[in-house]
Amino acid sequence: MRPENAKAQDNGSLRLLMSYVFADKVRFFKTLLLVVVATVFDVMGPMLSKVFIDDFIVPGHYPLWPIVGVISLFAFAVVVGTLLKYQQSMRFLDMALNAVLDIRKRVFEHVLSLPMSFFDYARTGQLVSRITNDTESIKDIYVQFLSNVLSNVILLIGILVAMAILDLQLMLIALFLLPTVMALIYVYQQFSVKVVSESRQLRSDINATVSESISGMSVIQATNQQQVKLAQFDDINSRYYSTRLKAVTVGSLLLRPAINFLSILVLASIVWFFGMKVVQGVAEIGVLYAYLNYLGRFTEPLVEITQRFSLYQQAIVAGNRVYELLQEPSGATSQGQGGAIVHGQLSISKLQFAYQANKPVLDNVNVEIEAGGFYAIVGHTGSGKSTLLSLLLNFYQPQSGQILIDGQPLQSYSHDALRQGIGLIPQEPFILASSIFENIDMGRELTQQAVERAAKQAHLHEVIMAMPQGYKTELGEGGLRLSTGQRQQLIIARALAGSPKILLLDEATANVDSETEQVVQRALSHLHRQVTMIVVAHRLSTIRNADCILVMDKGHLIEQGNHEQLMRLEHGRYRAMYELQQQAQKVAQAE
Repeated sequence: MRPENAKAQDNGSLRLLMSYVFADKVRFFKTLLLVVVATVFDVMGPMLSKVFIDDFIVPGHYPLWPIVGVISLFAFAVVVGTLLKYQQSMRFLDMALNAVLDIRKRVFEHVLSLPMSFFDYARTGQLVSRITNDTESIKDIYVQFLSNVLSNVILLIGILVAMAILDLQLMLIALFLLPTVMALIYVYQQFSVKVVSESRQLRSDINATVSESISGMSVIQATNQQQVKLAQFDDINSRYYSTRLKAVTVGSLLLRPAINFLSILVLASIVWFFGMKVVQGVAEIGVLYAYLNYLGRFTEPLVEITQRFSLYQQAIVAGNRVYELLQEPSGATSQGQGGAIVHGQLSISKLQFAYQANKPVLDNVNVEIEAGGFYAIVGHTGSGKSTLLSLLLNFYQPQSGQILIDGQPLQSYSHDALRQGIGLIPQEPFILASSIFENIDMGRELTQQAVERAAKQAHLHEVIMAMPQGYKTELGEGGLRLSTGQRQQLIIARALAGSPKILLLDEATANVDSETEQVVQRALSHLHRQVTMIVVAHRLSTIRNADCILVMDKGHLIEQGNHEQLMRLEHGRYRAMYELQQQAQKVAQAE
C-alpha cells in the first residue's frame, strides 16, 4: 500500500470512529463535563492535606470545628469524586457498546449487499474476523483510549493548575515531563504501526485457516492432510506470536519504564529545589507533601496515556480493516421502473462475459425463452452453464450484450422485484438451523397456507406432517433431520413459496438418488406452463421433455432444439453426450 493510500485510509478510519463520538454531541459534552467536575474533586485532596499540615500540624494548633470541616470536606471530595468517575466510566462504556453495535450492523449489512464477485476471492474466516474481532477492538478506542485519555488529560490540567497555585516554579519542573512523553509516544507509533497491522492480519489468517479446515474436515482426513494443515496453522500461529511479542517488547521499553525513569529525575529535581528553599527558609512542609502527592498522580496519568496508545494503535488498525471493507462497492441494485416480473419471458442477445480479461466465459450468446417454457442448458464442465444463471440473477454484469425480461432490461428491475420474480434452486442446498417453516419462509412473512402449498408442490408436505412437530420441527445445522433428497425438495419448496415467474435450477438433481430424482421431476412437471423453468442439467435423461435444450461449449451456444431434434443431428454434441450416458447407465445396471 502506498503511503498516501495508507494515510487516506487512516483518515477514513478516524472519521468512522470519531463520527460515533460526536453522534450525540449533547451526551458527549455532558460526559466531558462530568469528567471535569470529577477532576476538580480529585485534585482537592492534596490541597486540603496541605492546609491541614501547614495550618494545624506544623503550628500545633488544633481547633475542633475547622479540623472537622477540613476532614469532612476531604471525605466528601473523595466520595463524590469516586462516584463521578464511576458514572463517567459507565457512560463511555455505553457509548462504546452502542458504537460497536451500530458498526457491526453496518458492516454485516454491507457484506450482505456485496456482489458475488467479491466472494469469489474473499476468505470466510477473514470476513468473520473483521465483523467480530475488529469491530470489538474498535470498542477499545472509546473505553480504553478516549475515556482514559480524556479523563487523564483533564486530570493533568487540573494537577498543573493546582501545582501552579501552590508554587509556579515547582510546576514548571513537573511540566518538563510533557514534551518528553510526547516524543516517546511518537517513537512508539513509528515502531508499532507495522507490527500491529501484521498481527491483525495474521489473526484473520488464523481464523480463515481454522474455518477452512473445519468445513473441509472430511476431505482433509480422507486425503490424510492433517499434518499439512497442522504445519500451515503452526506457521501462521508462530508468526502471530512473534509479531505480538515484538509489539509487547516495544511497548515495554518505550512506555512505563521510560516514564518511570523520567518521573524519578523530576522527583529528584523537585526535592533538590525544595531543599534549596528550606535553606532559604521559605519552604512549607504542606506544599512539599502536596507536590509529592500531585507528582505521583501526575506521572500515573502519563503512564496510562502512553500505555493506552498501544490500544489506540490496534483500534486504528482494526478501524482501517473495517473501513476498507465498507469501501468495497456494493452489488448492482438498480431501482428502475421495470416493476414486477409478470410473464417471465426472456431475451438474451449478444451476451459477452468474462471473469478475467481476455478469457471469455460466455461469447456472443443469443437465446429467446418463451414465458412458461421448460428450457434446459447442458454442456461439459466449464462451458458457462452456471455463469449464465448467475447473470440472469444479476450477480454479475456482462461486458456487452443485454438480457431482457418481459421486454425490459434486467437492470431496470429493482432488486426486490428480481428476487421476488426469480427463484433459484442451487445444487448444494443451504439449510438454516431452524424450523421447516422458517426454512421455507426465509423471513418473507408468508402465511401457513402459502408455505404448505409450496411444500405440496415440492411433494414434501406428507413427509413434514409425519414428523412429530410438523412444520415446527427443528432441522439442526445443515438440515441433519432430512435426507439428501428431502433437503433438495425443501429448497424447491422455498423457491416456489415466493410464487416466482422464472425458476432457475442449477443441477438440482445431481446429488440425489433415482427415486428422489423422480419425485423432483414430478414436482417440476406440474409447474410446466405455469413458471418459466431454466434447468442446468448433468443427467440428460431428466430433461428429455424440455421444450428446448441449449448446448454450451466453451462459452458458445453451439446447438439448440428439443430432444428429438438434437438426436437427429448425426455428429451433434448433445447426441454424443446422451448416447455416452446411456451406455454408462447400461454398464452400471449390468454390474
